[in-house]
Amino acid sequence: MITIYKKEATVYMVAENKLDAKDYENLIPVLTEHITTYQEVFWYIEMQNFEGWTANAYWKGIELNLPNEKHLKRVALVGSIKWQEQFTEVLLPFSEAHIKFYKTEEKDDAKEWIKKYSKR
Repeated sequence: MITIYKKEATVYMVAENKLDAKDYENLIPVLTEHITTYQEVFWYIEMQNFEGWTANAYWKGIELNLPNEKHLKRVALVGSIKWQEQFTEVLLPFSEAHIKFYKTEEKDDAKEWIKKYSKR
């Protein structure tokens, strides 16, 4: 399940439990609209009790295929498990955005990192 809210050029998302294709069907229009509206978009993703993806949702998570994806400038991923940190490294070749992983206890730092660049 995902929860999404937006504030100015930033999209905040909390991912819980296991994501499925329906979650991406909800996420893609929100990101697409935001990327179309703003020249620079920032994305904060927090994983809480996150178990991963269903098989059909896994590749949708890696290859979002968003229009104007170059507008996506920074992505902060917040999680607590080593594989979540390793997943950040898997994402790097699929995006021009600067992607950075933070541990759960560093989530305030992650929000600050996003906020710092979104205010330029």
